[in-house]
Amino acid sequence: MSRIIIHIDMNSYFASVEQQANPFLRGKPIGITGKHQERSVIATASIEAKKLGVKTAMSTWEAKRICPSMILYPGDPEKYSYITCQFNSIFNEYTDCVEQFSIDECFLDVSKTATDYLEAIVLAQIIRERIKETCGEQITCSIGIAPNKLMAKLCSEQVKPNGITTVNQQNILKFLDTCKLKDLCGIGTKIENRLNALGINTFEQLRKFSLEKLVNEFKSYGYWLYEAAHGRDDSPVINTYEEPKSIGHSYTLSENTDNKKEMKYCLLGLSDRVAGRLRKECLVARCVHVVVRYADFNEMTQQQKFTEPTSNGLTLFKIAWQMIDQWLDESKPVRLLGISATTLSRGNEHQSLFKKERKVHSLQKTLDEIQNRYGSNAWTRASLIDVHFKERSSGFHSPNSPSTM
Repeated sequence: MSRIIIHIDMNSYFASVEQQANPFLRGKPIGITGKHQERSVIATASIEAKKLGVKTAMSTWEAKRICPSMILYPGDPEKYSYITCQFNSIFNEYTDCVEQFSIDECFLDVSKTATDYLEAIVLAQIIRERIKETCGEQITCSIGIAPNKLMAKLCSEQVKPNGITTVNQQNILKFLDTCKLKDLCGIGTKIENRLNALGINTFEQLRKFSLEKLVNEFKSYGYWLYEAAHGRDDSPVINTYEEPKSIGHSYTLSENTDNKKEMKYCLLGLSDRVAGRLRKECLVARCVHVVVRYADFNEMTQQQKFTEPTSNGLTLFKIAWQMIDQWLDESKPVRLLGISATTLSRGNEHQSLFKKERKVHSLQKTLDEIQNRYGSNAWTRASLIDVHFKERSSGFHSPNSPSTM
């Protein structure tokens, strides 16, 4: 049975996400780097920087030499993961077979969704518009459509940025012969040099080279090269998306504490993070699980089920704190707090008949859109404005405790 595979590759991904979040960066050459910029490399160059000769993995000093006006900008992995989840959710609406190949590219098997290549092109255009509407106009993608993964990825590399390229079974060899050997995923510089040494400089020459000689030279890889030269690839699109069974966050306080107000601040912040991830995955929860770890490392855990499903952070917090407050031992300082949403199902939170609750639901949707465009730290509750979670550390700072940050 013939397949129709779509490969979607986000253009200058990290850079375009930052340009979407910060209008000041739009239209300017920027390079996404590590935290120590002077000793870092360019993780992603914006489209504007690439046009001036800046390339991925180039050292920052070399990139600045080529493009003195380039803005170096530190990467934000949490923000990129958030956007990746957004477009993966879109892909899963159109096919149940999505393979995430990297943080910024995916394979989609749309054989059951599209009956021919014309429908596949229309589907690709719809997906591209959905990405623009959901993630922002600065975030674009290049799309390849072909009978297999190898050719689909090769197609997506042909027209950048923001292009759609397609090749069907009948045109594969003609299409391959317009490409360079190194254009194909799996043929790097070393393999290309070895092929060149054998007098092979094109796919046409590679097809004419005997399989026996390729195997003698490249061992088992020779079989792959022979098949690739004919545009053949039987590897399936492996669905990498799994419905989460629970979504949770825990946090180790910077100092052990018996201050209930400080604990409530921490738990509320964690509840909002859990709720945000629920909404991002279009999930609702019917059970909350909490954990308190004391300074002596003993733990107390409890869970509570509820009738109405929710993805609201304040609702999760109230249920969680009610449980914790009942059995909290005030004589023992707390080291860690955690909250998880479980018994998950796909869907939206129940729309209340009360006007106030409908307004809260509408406001939350708007705040999610703001986070979607400007990052997960784009808003916070007024009560948490002076509360900071240290990224990748155990520190927590409450407005009522001395700052250790």
